[in-house]
Amino acid sequence: MAQSGARLLASAGEHDHSVPTHDEVRAELRRILESPLFSGSKRCQQFLQYVCEKSLKGEAGALKERAVATEVFGRNPQSDLAEDTIVRVGAREVRKRLAQYYMTAQAATSKVRISLPSGSYAPDFRYVEEKAEKAAEETIVPSAPTTSPPVPPTSRDEGQSPPRRGFLAVMVAVLLVVAVAAIWATKRSQSGVAENALMQFWRPVFASSDPLLLVVGHPVVYHPSTRAINLSEQRLPPMTVPVQRPIRVDPKELDGSDIIPVLNQYVGFGDMVVGTEVAAMLARHNKSVRTRLASSVPFADLRQAQTLLIGAFTNRWTMELSQNWRFRFRWTHERRTYIADSTAGNNWSIRSSDDGSVTEDYILVSRIINSSAGGVQILAAGIKQFGTEAAGRLLTDSGQLEHVLNKLPAGWADKNVQLVLHVKVIGNTPAQPELLAWHVW
Repeated sequence: MAQSGARLLASAGEHDHSVPTHDEVRAELRRILESPLFSGSKRCQQFLQYVCEKSLKGEAGALKERAVATEVFGRNPQSDLAEDTIVRVGAREVRKRLAQYYMTAQAATSKVRISLPSGSYAPDFRYVEEKAEKAAEETIVPSAPTTSPPVPPTSRDEGQSPPRRGFLAVMVAVLLVVAVAAIWATKRSQSGVAENALMQFWRPVFASSDPLLLVVGHPVVYHPSTRAINLSEQRLPPMTVPVQRPIRVDPKELDGSDIIPVLNQYVGFGDMVVGTEVAAMLARHNKSVRTRLASSVPFADLRQAQTLLIGAFTNRWTMELSQNWRFRFRWTHERRTYIADSTAGNNWSIRSSDDGSVTEDYILVSRIINSSAGGVQILAAGIKQFGTEAAGRLLTDSGQLEHVLNKLPAGWADKNVQLVLHVKVIGNTPAQPELLAWHVW
């Protein structure tokens, strides 16, 4: 309500000391977005900036779930929001990060507080309590001074001067603050997740002075022969602008020579997302990367290296180096792919159509601190490209990562970790993954 009142008064040319001005709100918003809690998550930045600007423009009433899903997260206006919970998850994450931000030393000097009330996507803008009380006091009309007879000091007060009482009050306040901070820190340490889960997961990589080696998988892609293309073009209408289009030829007119395998020239979209998201995240922490196709990486280059394996069945090193891990990728004699649990005997698999479309995917994320190659190995891969894409976003978003890692036993940060996750795929876009199983050792 505070922000609505500020807009109404501003339109009337008045000034209300009890609510922040638009300039004050935008200045505070910039501080929040540049803070470590938000700078590591583009989605949280975009969400908070969008709802704040809408509210400042007097359009808070338009902040509905479908509008946010469309304009912030790029969802189709006809998406089923009962299944796709990205807006609700995003709002919870922003609320949590705002609460964490206002507990940091950076926020200690903030004059304005921005919050996202539960059950709403319209933010609330208000002064911190100190300034609000001061502004309220300034609006009170002073009355005539009154005098009261002095109260004689009791025998307990006689031996204690006013400065002494003030000193004790300050000390009590300081001790209370320290006690609350200690309780909060203890609860956080007991959960096994620090304030920044992303930093804990990537700690072994940040600790090394060497760049992270991104080892990317590469699918075998089949090109049609020149003969097949010419046959197709003879049957299709001419194009004003030459673009790629599917081959339209009767299968009986083709033979095996018309399908030409192309090696080491293509990268899947999910693999690309992992590479770009991780490279951008590491760049924000002054960490560099090197990118190589898996087929061009000899084992000698993996020794003692900090390595991120991207992709599953298209990446030879994922398949070779994960042979002794508890969770690993496998396939049946019919070439049906799945993630296998070699200890409990569980298998997670999907069914896909010939065009590759699916409604779900399974993800394997691993962080092996002392791998068989001698260095740190991190794996991000789905059975299909959708799971790989979701893995890349998970590993670079502190909020998503903390949501998952918060379920692991205490002490996971200093150990090897494997995670199996499930993700829904809606319109070829993966939702936020959910943890199914883990192994920490």
